[in-house]
Amino acid sequence: MRIFSLFLFCFLFTTNLFSQENFKISGEFRVRTELDGRDFLNNTYPQSFTALRARLAIEKAINEHIKFFIQLQDSRVFGEEKNTLTDLKNIDLHQGYVSVTNLFGTPLYFTFGRFKLNYGKFKIFGPNDWHNVGRSHDGFKFGYNGEKSKVDLFITTHTNFLSYRAGAAKVTQNYNYLEAPADTGFNIYGVYSTFKLSPSLNLDIYGYNEWDRQRPNKVDFALNRYTIGGAFEFSPSTIPFYSRLESAYQFGKITLNQQHTIKAFMILATIGYQLGDLNFSINADINSGGDSLKTTDYKLFDNPYSTKHNYQGFMDFFTGLSDPKFATGLYGLNDYFLRIIYQPKSLKALNLQLDAHYFTTFVSFKNSDGKDISAYGPELNLVARYKLYEALEIEWGSGAFVAQDAMKELYKRALPKRTTSTFDPAFWTYLQLNVKF
Repeated sequence: MRIFSLFLFCFLFTTNLFSQENFKISGEFRVRTELDGRDFLNNTYPQSFTALRARLAIEKAINEHIKFFIQLQDSRVFGEEKNTLTDLKNIDLHQGYVSVTNLFGTPLYFTFGRFKLNYGKFKIFGPNDWHNVGRSHDGFKFGYNGEKSKVDLFITTHTNFLSYRAGAAKVTQNYNYLEAPADTGFNIYGVYSTFKLSPSLNLDIYGYNEWDRQRPNKVDFALNRYTIGGAFEFSPSTIPFYSRLESAYQFGKITLNQQHTIKAFMILATIGYQLGDLNFSINADINSGGDSLKTTDYKLFDNPYSTKHNYQGFMDFFTGLSDPKFATGLYGLNDYFLRIIYQPKSLKALNLQLDAHYFTTFVSFKNSDGKDISAYGPELNLVARYKLYEALEIEWGSGAFVAQDAMKELYKRALPKRTTSTFDPAFWTYLQLNVKF
């Protein structure tokens, strides 16, 4: 609460120095109750919990070139304190940055601090705002923002290896070089560019390097991965048709007990059609994979900074593919899905979305009976959004998943003490209230 009090004091103090027109105040208050029955067992009680996220932001245009933005966030689950007299001290800086535009009278800009990286359709870098915290990055951005092109260069610190210190490291009288700690930090270096080739055609080109220097087992690096890719988006104004094709390739080195060479790729294809109030799209999300125990190559395409909720089902069974505990994750993921969105022009406050997914592994593998399997199964999602007032939106969603061979094998490996071989359809539903101003 001391951070919040300091924030409030600074706000009241600055409002006395500047006119109210110099400030832009925004905020969000979101409450979501979920009923979670994603364990494929109907004889167990579904888990129920309510998550709360509150954000308050102030934006200040210092002059025509410099903008200051700060956003505080509290994220919690109802009853998390275990007592009505306790305090989580949970306020955090979700975003806080300064952006300088029109550098040297050109379309160049510079941003530094904590900010979001939101690019394209969030397949590579996205805010992941469905999560009760949301994703932000610490670092620097330098870019060009022209009429028909935009280029961002960014450097972010994923994980720091040293805490802040005011002075030099402690050393003995005869300097011992072994006292200097090895750099075990994790940084991301990247570029994302967008070009408007014509009124109906956009091209994205990107590349980034993830360098994690953990040095497990005295190996020089844990992860040194490069990702390069691009996307074409075609959206003509003369016909109600649109399409997008995005692909990326990953290479480099990763250490998982032993060192592997990364050779992985991703393809995301969308074809859509607008028919009156209905929007139809057919999508294929292909993410390569392979058994790293049988080869020195690491073939799983991993995009940990994306918004997977947009593509791989609302029930979030596949958000942790690269997690070693996800038994079949290294075999990759194919997601083929139909998306239908209904937004009537006569009732713009209403939005209905229906997603029908079918998930498989990228490569088949053998189950405990020696049978080749690849099918995770189908998932059906329905989401209804209604804007009750300008600032208040009500959202209800629900999903069902029918486990097939690959998903059943995953659970058998992860939960060897599971006493039943029965796999009932999994279900999940939520009700969300969101106030934004």
